[in-house]
Amino acid sequence: MRRVRVAAVILTALILLTLTGRRLVSNSLNALEAGLTQVESLCAGGAYQAAKQQISNMTQAYQKKQAVLALFIRRDKLNELETALYGLNAYVHPDYRQDLFCEIGKLKAQLNGMRRLFFGLP
Repeated sequence: MRRVRVAAVILTALILLTLTGRRLVSNSLNALEAGLTQVESLCAGGAYQAAKQQISNMTQAYQKKQAVLALFIRRDKLNELETALYGLNAYVHPDYRQDLFCEIGKLKAQLNGMRRLFFGLP
């Protein structure tokens, strides 16, 4: 009887960990994608300083969550994402607007790839 209880506790802990990880990863990826969409709209409207601030805010929020995300997502994928986020600031200028949109598109594709890896989507 004791083994059944221990097994039930372990199973419950694994289910809670899985649900927590799913929620954390989903919320983090959704927040990054929403932030990137906001950067796109700010740059399309010519608010480049606000776009730089938005990128800075996104990067700081991502850094805070990165250690916990590393429990669920491979660290090399997280490092690639962080490097791409840091690189966005270089493109926030009217002369590089199309390059910024291209880089944001690549980042969004990277986020979708991470979703597929984590959630097992086809």
